[in-house]
Amino acid sequence: MKENTTNSLKKLPHNNEITKRHCDRFCGILIVDGKFVKVRGFEKKIPLLWGIDYLTHDIPIFILTASESYESWLKYFEYLKSIRYPMQIVVCDDNENIKLAARYIFPNVIIQTCQNHFLENIRRDLQVRTVEKYKPFVDDLKNELFSNKINKQDFEKKAFKLFKKYEHDLIAVSYLLRIQKYTQELTNASLVKHTPRTTNLMELYNSHLEARLKSIKGFKSFQSAQKWLNAYILRRRFRKFRSCCRKFGYLNGKTSISKTMRKTAVLPHLFV
Repeated sequence: MKENTTNSLKKLPHNNEITKRHCDRFCGILIVDGKFVKVRGFEKKIPLLWGIDYLTHDIPIFILTASESYESWLKYFEYLKSIRYPMQIVVCDDNENIKLAARYIFPNVIIQTCQNHFLENIRRDLQVRTVEKYKPFVDDLKNELFSNKINKQDFEKKAFKLFKKYEHDLIAVSYLLRIQKYTQELTNASLVKHTPRTTNLMELYNSHLEARLKSIKGFKSFQSAQKWLNAYILRRRFRKFRSCCRKFGYLNGKTSISKTMRKTAVLPHLFV
């Protein structure tokens, strides 16, 4: 049985080639992240670099690599360019390797830094879960700046009010200055219609993958990891959505790849 499964995985075409041959209707709003997996032969977990085309929920490409370096993300975005992905905006964590690589390959790309992760870093720095002193400050940040999608001008107005409120607290002011530095990247979602201000959708996909990986407890080799992840991603793309929320209700009953495939494309029957 195990041998049959292995042979089945080997026979599957690569996800990236399926995209290259059959898909050209992406929306250009891309949420990206790295998901680390355990592979024998590597001292630490290694990253799966992948992303979701937001409005279609499709997964254009992925790469499994030894590290989440600038060079690795460069390779990821280079492949996206090779398939003519219509890049408008990248939504990601506050990861300079992602941002630099995206801008190098797509010079006109807009970057939206995930507001949830940005705020969580501040929350962690100030240890608000164990130290009460700066909890009111972080709550103010969340309520005023990081609870809704707002444009840069409104964001700056709200931030200025917080400056006035905390002007005598040097630590609070230092974080407000840091936020000021990132204002553009924290509000860029308002520039491209439908763009989310967080990577929440990507986190859901990561969580689903993590649940599947727990039953595997690691891969025996880089090749076996790549084959399994390829099958997993293809399966997700070819499986019909059934429980999307109202915002994405138009996806229910459809596969993600059906939303991005060329009008004239004839897809292979991979999962019967």
